[in-house]
Amino acid sequence: MAKIVTLSVPFPGAKRPLEEGKKLGMWEFIPLEGARVDIPPADVYILAAWHPVYERLLGLGKKVGILWTSSGGEMDLEPVEQTYLEMINRDPRVSFIWFGDIALARIYPQKGFYAPYPFDVDGVNPLGVEKKNIATLFCPTGPKKNVLNQLLAMRLVQQEKRWVLHTNVTGYDYLLNKYAPGALDCVRHGWLPEEEYHNLLASARVNLACSWAETFNYGVAEAGLLGTISVVSHTIPLPGLQVAHLNNPIHIAERVLLSESYSLKDIIASMQSKLEFNNHEVKRILPERQIPYGICP
Repeated sequence: MAKIVTLSVPFPGAKRPLEEGKKLGMWEFIPLEGARVDIPPADVYILAAWHPVYERLLGLGKKVGILWTSSGGEMDLEPVEQTYLEMINRDPRVSFIWFGDIALARIYPQKGFYAPYPFDVDGVNPLGVEKKNIATLFCPTGPKKNVLNQLLAMRLVQQEKRWVLHTNVTGYDYLLNKYAPGALDCVRHGWLPEEEYHNLLASARVNLACSWAETFNYGVAEAGLLGTISVVSHTIPLPGLQVAHLNNPIHIAERVLLSESYSLKDIIASMQSKLEFNNHEVKRILPERQIPYGICP
């Protein structure tokens, strides 16, 4: 069995699949943080996304690959990523590119392949907390997350339901500052410890995740395992209430209001099934690509 070591600078989205794979015993994960990091010998190294500091790591071993978590739409919103992807596709020191987007894997077939991301399903358990009249919107604030349309949708929802929005998005003070005229009924959060975050997700009626461009969404997965359905865009390959018209707050609000018709047990079961299938697939695909995952003693 080969030994895989995965590494990442502090990219929350890109490093998460590697963290989850570590929980499943698929590889070691080492965050590249601090002044000095000890990197153990391995047969395969996987780097999360791309950062210029990785240039120093490409000679680590015989096989070094990249986990590329961005879609084409995300790369369009972050143009530097287009340059990075073209560069690593040409670099002979990069042996493979693991794409989370099927289309990009077909566009870059020389090194690229598609595999879903792993998730430690047993690490998120239903908490049995009582549902409250709240909705959640937790994401980095940025263009790809379609934040404004979702906030405007909640304005429509709150015309019919006394549901309080809990969110960590920054800015949008004319909608989120409780002292602003006509602002949403909301609670703003900073970083939350995992237990507190999971309790909040579990107590929500619905979770919002209508992003323009993504290849996955771990918040949607966690919410589903906790019994909370998410309103999602077609770009998120997970069970949820899918919105066809992402640029229309009316359509988003309609899906939010439909959330009450879904049972907690059905939400959990469908998410568990999807995530377990993903785990099976990634464990099947990596060895087929000569990446025999596992941690040697």
